[in-house]
Amino acid sequence: MGMAQALASETLFTKIAVSEIFSLKMSKTEALTQALGKSIGVRIKEETEHIEGEVVEIQIDMPLPRSSAARMAKSGKLTLKTTEMERVYDLGTKMIDSLRKETVTSFDAITIDMATGNISKLGRVAATERGCARRLSALN
Repeated sequence: MGMAQALASETLFTKIAVSEIFSLKMSKTEALTQALGKSIGVRIKEETEHIEGEVVEIQIDMPLPRSSAARMAKSGKLTLKTTEMERVYDLGTKMIDSLRKETVTSFDAITIDMATGNISKLGRVAATERGCARRLSALN
């Protein structure tokens, strides 16, 4: 117990008594191997690449509905502005559906998981909205 407390609370330990090992109907080596197997823990860390930024423009191209396959095929472009750059991304059907599900519009802050293509809406960019409101009121 002292050794377990000295290492850390995250370290897995299985307590067994000597009487347990000798009372089992299996070999001592097999009993120790099973106890050791219970104590071994595996930690898996997953690293994913995310892109976060402000949506500048969304452009979705819908094909003419001549066939059922054409209705399913959608394509588009997403202009995303980060602190370092402004970049245009090509969108597929899955990403377009994810944008519509999250109701993403211009001036929204989003994050894109590059491995899966999932898009999550983080919120609105307030400074940009105020700047546009000033420009609109100046035109009137």
